[in-house]
Amino acid sequence: MQKIDCDHCGITVAAEKYSPEHTGVQWLDDARACPLLRADDTGMAADLRSSGTSSSNRCPSLYATIDRAVEDGTLPYSYRTEPVRGVLA
Repeated sequence: MQKIDCDHCGITVAAEKYSPEHTGVQWLDDARACPLLRADDTGMAADLRSSGTSSSNRCPSLYATIDRAVEDGTLPYSYRTEPVRGVLA
């Protein structure tokens, strides 16, 4: 994972990109430090959530920042593989 600063608010998270559809994010602080997610607590930012996700910790600005970092080569794709139970490598 690599530290990424959100272009919108500057919050730092650890991120990893496995594919265009799969992004891993580890919040280094409380996710509610994000102003967009904090606004969502009051119901003001419900439209900001990406459709199809049940997570309230998914900030569209942060994910756009991560996608731009992949596009410009700052954050390379991770090809890490996890062991599969019952399969020898």
